[in-house]
Amino acid sequence: MSCSACSGGVQPQPGLVRVTFSADLPGQVCSLTEGVELEQGAFYLVAGADGERVGTVVGHEIPVLRPCNGRIAGSVVRRATPSEVTRSEELASVARDAVRFCRERARELNLPLRPVTAIVPLDRDTVVITFAAEERVDFRELLRDLGRRTRRRVELRQIGVRDQAKASGGWGPCGRTLCCSTFMARFNSVTIRMAKAQRLSLNPSRISGMCGRLMCCLAHEAGDAPPPKRPAPPGQTV
Repeated sequence: MSCSACSGGVQPQPGLVRVTFSADLPGQVCSLTEGVELEQGAFYLVAGADGERVGTVVGHEIPVLRPCNGRIAGSVVRRATPSEVTRSEELASVARDAVRFCRERARELNLPLRPVTAIVPLDRDTVVITFAAEERVDFRELLRDLGRRTRRRVELRQIGVRDQAKASGGWGPCGRTLCCSTFMARFNSVTIRMAKAQRLSLNPSRISGMCGRLMCCLAHEAGDAPPPKRPAPPGQTV
């Protein structure tokens, strides 16, 4: 389910907008500072936990299933200046190089990790790189090499495979954008029992998402599954 699939009675939240920071990644929900004039497709300065970044406003956010407040990634402060847009493009190139170098160096060091995203804020001399790994990784040598490469303070953050799918985005087998990158604020527990209750095929390729785990929509629709049939008493038919 995507925000475009909401019923006609659900209205956009005027104080929340969806902002994209890269054409390759899904947008994020941000609050809109009072007094900021919104223009779709324009560049705005966004203040978040990792610093200030320049993003493109896609439009107002529409709540799906639950309010959007739990998914706010930052605050749209004002319209970005031309110099900030230019600087943001330069830092985006630094971020892409950091991800590429991290991937190549991790392969050389035989580290079982996959870099996902990199953030280089405007107001900080840092690089924040997220990576996915199944277990804890000793990345101290990699961290030193990244610092020498970028000449900045580097922070590595480990995330799970489900968070990797959320950050990368994509489309599910239903043809819509992934639930996790669209409206989910947190990951709910999903069990094989939910698939059985909905009488779905238990073929892993049919009920697994991009992350390789059970699809989150199994939990969304668990309450709509018909009750299991109860055996009829002896001598009676249902």
